[in-house]
Amino acid sequence: MKTVNILIAGVGGQGVVAASDIISDMALAKGFDVKKSEIHGMSQRGGAVSSFVRYGDHVASPLPFKCDVDFIISFEEMEALRWSDHTKEGTKIIVNTLKIKPTSLAMSGQGYPDVKNQLKGWDVFYLDGTGESKKIGNVKVLNSLMIGAFCAFSGFTDNDFQDAFTRRVKKHTEENMAAFNKGKEMVKNYILS
Repeated sequence: MKTVNILIAGVGGQGVVAASDIISDMALAKGFDVKKSEIHGMSQRGGAVSSFVRYGDHVASPLPFKCDVDFIISFEEMEALRWSDHTKEGTKIIVNTLKIKPTSLAMSGQGYPDVKNQLKGWDVFYLDGTGESKKIGNVKVLNSLMIGAFCAFSGFTDNDFQDAFTRRVKKHTEENMAAFNKGKEMVKNYILS
């Protein structure tokens, strides 16, 4: 199998690292070779966090070539733009429409960028993941929702997610399964609209 390259990005506290761990565990359980790397930065202060997950028959490095990412899963809107230089033709970008204005923009008086306009023409799926997570009753299930959105394109099943999730987290399984299924549903509805 060709190596699948995933970039997960967001800000501290959104569950980016947990999402990369769960996707890695799903791939390992399927027998794939998996490599993962993460950059925490100032994550505890709401700074940028990113993680690469690569899986396939044989994966030599935890980092893909710059323009070889198959999926960008962005938990915050501007993070999709920040990492857009890692895309190639056919890259799918899944974006949570949450906007968190970085301190650097606020201090310089700059406005939040028009991400949708700058990514116009790309294969982008904009989802109100934060809003749907709140409806489920726990905004912390956002990472499960975003994994579900990714799984709408991959061969991973509900059972693959549930097994990986319960091995790592062991609580709030019902809420997270609801979020996972909501993420898949949102992508499918997006494609049909």
